Amino acid sequence: MNETIPEKYRHDLAIIRETAEQVMKDFGVMGLEIKFSGDPFRAYEELKEQISPVLFELFQKERSRFQSLLYRIDLSESGFRKLLGEASMHNFSNDLADMILQREFQKVLTRRFFSK
Repeated sequence: MNETIPEKYRHDLAIIRETAEQVMKDFGVMGLEIKFSGDPFRAYEELKEQISPVLFELFQKERSRFQSLLYRIDLSESGFRKLLGEASMHNFSNDLADMILQREFQKVLTRRFFSK
């Protein structure tokens, strides 16, 4: 994800916090607890390490809940289908976590852009 985030936002603590809060909110609505320590330099890794195994578990065992989560996050269906066709099961949840973090980041930036 760091490669797709514009340089000027990579270390913006407010945006990092808002993105982490968005992740926690979207997963929390589904009854899934995600925590953020507040460390902006480990935020991406910290969040990815938590959501990747959750995604794997949901995909394997609770497909409707998994789909509801993706719908809530508003993940691109075509991007998800492409990932599903290309990724190995081991990489699937990690790659999906990347997509989700990127989408949550986009939501934060869009909200900031249109709230001005």
